Amino acid sequence: MLEDEIKKNIDKCARCALCVQNCPVYKIKKDENNTARGLICKLSGYEKNILSDKEIKKDLKICLNCSKCKTNCPSKVNTSLIFSYKNAFLFPTKFSQRLLLALKILPIKLLYFFNIFKKSKKTNIKCNVFYFKGCIAKAQNKATFLDKLFYDPNFSCCGLPYFTGGDLKNYNKAKQKNLQLIKKAKTVIFDCASCKNAVSEYFELSETDKNKLVFFSEFFENKKLILKEKSKYKNKIITFHKPCHMSNFDFEQVEKLLKSMKNINYVRLNDVDSCCGFGGSYFLYHPIISAKIALKKAKTIKTSKADLILTACPSCTIGLRFNQLISFNFKKTLELRDFIENEINIV
Repeated sequence: MLEDEIKKNIDKCARCALCVQNCPVYKIKKDENNTARGLICKLSGYEKNILSDKEIKKDLKICLNCSKCKTNCPSKVNTSLIFSYKNAFLFPTKFSQRLLLALKILPIKLLYFFNIFKKSKKTNIKCNVFYFKGCIAKAQNKATFLDKLFYDPNFSCCGLPYFTGGDLKNYNKAKQKNLQLIKKAKTVIFDCASCKNAVSEYFELSETDKNKLVFFSEFFENKKLILKEKSKYKNKIITFHKPCHMSNFDFEQVEKLLKSMKNINYVRLNDVDSCCGFGGSYFLYHPIISAKIALKKAKTIKTSKADLILTACPSCTIGLRFNQLISFNFKKTLELRDFIENEINIV
């Protein structure tokens, strides 16, 4: 069934090349073999025994998994499904790749281990709106307004690091636990755009359950958010980096929220949805491409003259801090959730 769905998506591609102009990797390398159209053509050739797996491995591995091709595809081709599963099926993770993935996740595991000795944070156990707390926030043992408002049933990892790394065993293990919890919830809210996108991509997720997944900014449509009197960001320029995996609808909700805040000068970034270049573990495998994408983003941020950069993904937060560092533009970068927690009064 999964193979049929992948084949159906490959056949849907009209070869229109809209994905080419939106691909961050293509903008750096100028090689169409690395784009969605190029990869789909190669995979079609592989399925027809025209190309060998060696001829597509390099190009498949260089994909950033940013989903921009999917977002901008008029034929609605699910490129994320095609490339991630094909990568996992054709090139199962070797021991060295598993070790690199384990090293990437190790700091999170260590944080989680040391924080389990701390007093557990209160969560609203009577609420049927579940809070999907991401791995990094969970490891930091952070308690925010989201914990107080909603119930954290201890979801597993969204699975994105395993999925993009080709580790289907751990991906499926995390996915099954999350699917069971989603069925029990009325609504599931996310503060990380990448987690929300990864969960919404679960192949087995029904339309009913998919409609339960929302980004937390939706819950503040009828609330007043006022900057705290002593906030250092009063009348400062604030901008927002749209993570690659954030839907346009969720971004519009975030912008609406930021514009509604008094005493904040929100400025939209030029090329707002350009990639930060970090891509989770991508920067470990392709550091030069990652750094070049990061520098392009850093220049965009610099021209905005923003005093604070907000985003909604821990990976993007790290990536943005990195591109600020390499461009010598030392501006504060925060997750939207933390900004609201520390600087905003919710009325």
